Amino acid sequence: MFHGFMMTDIKKSIVVLVTLIFITTLFFAVSAAPVHATTPAVQASSYVNATQQSQMYSSVMQKLESRGISPKYAYLPDFNAQRIVHKGNTVSPTYATTPAPMGIGDIGLKYLNGQTLPYEINFTSTEASVTIDNLSDFYLLNDGPHSVTIQLNSVLTNVSILGNSSYSFWTQNVVFYSARTHQITFIDNVWNFSSPAFNMTTNALHGNGILVPYVFYYDIGPTFNVTYPFTVDLYLNSTVINGNSAVYFNYSVFTSGKVYSGSYDTVIFNSTGHPGYRAPQPEYQIDGYGYDATGYLINDAEVMIGGPGGGSTTSIYSINATMHLYYLNSTTGTYQTVPSAFDIAADTGETSEGVAVSWSHGPDGYYAKLTAGPSFIYGMWNMSSVNNMEHFSGSISPSNAFIFASPDEMNLSTAAWVPTSASGHFSFTLPEGTYAYEALMSYYAPASGYLGSDTVISLLKDPTMGIYTPLFAFNNQQLANISVSGTGSSANPYVVENQQYMPINPLFDEFNDFVFPVFPGVMIANTNASVNLISMPSFYMQYAGYQVQILKNLKLPTYNYLPFEFYNTSNLSLWKDQFISGWFAYFLSGFPDANVIMWNSTHDLIGSNTFYSMDSSLLVFGGSNNVVWGNYFLQSPITKTKEFEYINTNGAPFGVSMYSSGNLVYNNEFKVYITAYSPDYSIYTGLPALYIDEWNISLQPAFIAHSFNGFTLSGSIIGTFYQGGNYWWNFNGTIPYNDNGLIYYGGDYVPLVHGFPFYLFREYMFF
Repeated sequence: MFHGFMMTDIKKSIVVLVTLIFITTLFFAVSAAPVHATTPAVQASSYVNATQQSQMYSSVMQKLESRGISPKYAYLPDFNAQRIVHKGNTVSPTYATTPAPMGIGDIGLKYLNGQTLPYEINFTSTEASVTIDNLSDFYLLNDGPHSVTIQLNSVLTNVSILGNSSYSFWTQNVVFYSARTHQITFIDNVWNFSSPAFNMTTNALHGNGILVPYVFYYDIGPTFNVTYPFTVDLYLNSTVINGNSAVYFNYSVFTSGKVYSGSYDTVIFNSTGHPGYRAPQPEYQIDGYGYDATGYLINDAEVMIGGPGGGSTTSIYSINATMHLYYLNSTTGTYQTVPSAFDIAADTGETSEGVAVSWSHGPDGYYAKLTAGPSFIYGMWNMSSVNNMEHFSGSISPSNAFIFASPDEMNLSTAAWVPTSASGHFSFTLPEGTYAYEALMSYYAPASGYLGSDTVISLLKDPTMGIYTPLFAFNNQQLANISVSGTGSSANPYVVENQQYMPINPLFDEFNDFVFPVFPGVMIANTNASVNLISMPSFYMQYAGYQVQILKNLKLPTYNYLPFEFYNTSNLSLWKDQFISGWFAYFLSGFPDANVIMWNSTHDLIGSNTFYSMDSSLLVFGGSNNVVWGNYFLQSPITKTKEFEYINTNGAPFGVSMYSSGNLVYNNEFKVYITAYSPDYSIYTGLPALYIDEWNISLQPAFIAHSFNGFTLSGSIIGTFYQGGNYWWNFNGTIPYNDNGLIYYGGDYVPLVHGFPFYLFREYMFF
């Protein structure tokens, strides 16, 4: 209690201090346009051209990649936002389904006397205050498995460039937080929202950071270590400096009884068009009357939790947090809660799932509460007829079964995933109402019902169901739950279920607006028991409902094969899978996508499998002492069709991507365009790195047998009388083989070739 009292007093003092520092911003009026007496004219529903939006994303990411800028520094506008105009409103939420940027978003709509009416307010400063008591997240494809961003975003209008004050810029004050290291880093972004081109000219602005020509501006601020609970206050403060429009990026951090605060960046726009010119006061704006100059995004204020940059998503497994969103009222000189709110942001592209948002009223006004539960999209204060909250809790057995929930009755279009703990428990708060659930797990019969305050779900074993859900295991016990035999010892390893009789249930076809998929086919993490995945199925998924139209708009296939993800595992073997394939959308370019991902894993075996690469077959990051043996890496026939243009993230199909040292890769057949890639940088940090692996064993007769994880490795994959390295379709006789430098260090010194290996004549003489 004593610490809490001190924290509150200190926090209030910091607010006063920041207000005084930027006192010039206090006396510009906050204009609140009155609610229109009549509703705007009805406009037909419309969607922005999906091809144009996708091209914008591709252009941005290509420019970032060409300059070596990590996606974790770019917090993208939602280029794939849906511009849907509903009857009676001029704007609406830009997300129709989750994953979405969960939190608080004020888009200028208010529910009044049974009608939803637009409003507009302008202000010079906005603040978000976020307190996190605990947080656990995990998502492998975003290149930050345990990282999230917390973003305060708002559009600054009336910005003057060379004497023209009609410009608008989207400003973002962002916290990059790692739940693994418990560090926060402040990063800001500025994007040009003055037209659909998003064109950031080189003379538009300057600050402490970097302007990426024709893309955006960013700056990396300070880093702090934090412990739970901690509070972060984020500020966007607009002003005029020496006649130029400007914005300050400020922060306060409250952790372990200490307070850190400051301003880490000041962005000054190039306003002065002629001597003596002074730019008018720039203002943040919430405007529900119409979309902004981009044509499909909204002038709003928002605070959210989502993926760590690049339009990515993240999955939240545990969270207890609160969020406040304020605007500065110059009449009172105080920050006030935004007039109304949805539980999602509108403009940002990063998203999350597994966050249940409720709301309450406190001394400072309304605020949002975040718990680990289903993510639905709805209005909150002054945007809903419901103001009472309801707590839901319960458990499921087996603990790694899946639960989905929907308001009222189960509905594919509204269903959302319910995260559970390692013991199978769940607990979350939602607006009061009826919520149906469906619980399901491969080799078990599904169950359905309604959520309550103590819901106990026990699934019944039914092997005739086969695999119809992904297979998840986050500990050794959960491995046993998805296995048909074994004890997990090296002498008697677990053998994972492998019979699939139907497509994966469409509840698992979720992806965000940049097509980051929520669910892999197999996720095994933090295990060390011996486990064999033998002759696994394809994890075929046929997309359904709303997702189909999105994929068609983006010219992407409406089916897929879900990937395998292994994180921090050891003693795992993936053996004799005859069909490993699947696609990733071009939006994931630069991220660690692959049909099989091994991340920080040790003593694992990928053996005797057949990959049909549409994109990237196998990616290894971190860990060591893994073996890749006896696999066929082939190009999928789809790579010869027009669809390939829209699903490839690397420019051509990849065989093996190696961001790890101490591994052995031999006796594989590579018939994909890019056979192997092991660069001189880390895909995780972007910093220089040196990876030292073995791409062959010593030259020896093919009949000599080796053993790894209990499997016998012998013979030659192309039938040669010797074994050593791999078969490479483009081997030209140069030793070592390194795919023209794509293997930065070392390479294959004993490639397999049809016929007599003349390049090895001397070595062969000593067989």
